[in-house]
Amino acid sequence: MTILQRITTEYIETEDRVRLSGASPAGEAVSLWITQRLMARLLKVILNWTAEGEDAQQALKNAFAQQAARADVRLQPPVQAQNSPVLVNTIDISHTAEALTLVFRGTEGVAGQLTLQRQDVRQWLNILHDTWRRAEWPQDLWPDWMARPQAEPASVTQITLH
Repeated sequence: MTILQRITTEYIETEDRVRLSGASPAGEAVSLWITQRLMARLLKVILNWTAEGEDAQQALKNAFAQQAARADVRLQPPVQAQNSPVLVNTIDISHTAEALTLVFRGTEGVAGQLTLQRQDVRQWLNILHDTWRRAEWPQDLWPDWMARPQAEPASVTQITLH
């Protein structure tokens, strides 16, 4: 089993799947295929764990936390995909108040383990949301607070008061 420290998430159109390419601190690498169906199940669990309530005030707090996570992303070189990705058929999920651990399993057993702190989970959610949109998969499972803030229309007049 590879303990993953860094991951690169990308949608591969020809496969119609998400590929996670992960690297361990020792330099071991693994690539994982995750289907839309399995990703949707994973997202439901992650969104429930991440969300801090469902009323309007909490939705605003969640939206703010997602925007802060997006702004805090540090760009790094992508993890290189491996030639023989593992098709993930099960993801074991465990969590504490501040961390989420995912164990990815294929037909031959555990392929990798990833532990993310709460802020890292929020950053990954943003990446997953962007990836999901690129894939043109149905958006109905995403809560409103995950929506990326829209820029003001160009036709809106800006008024400055002094």
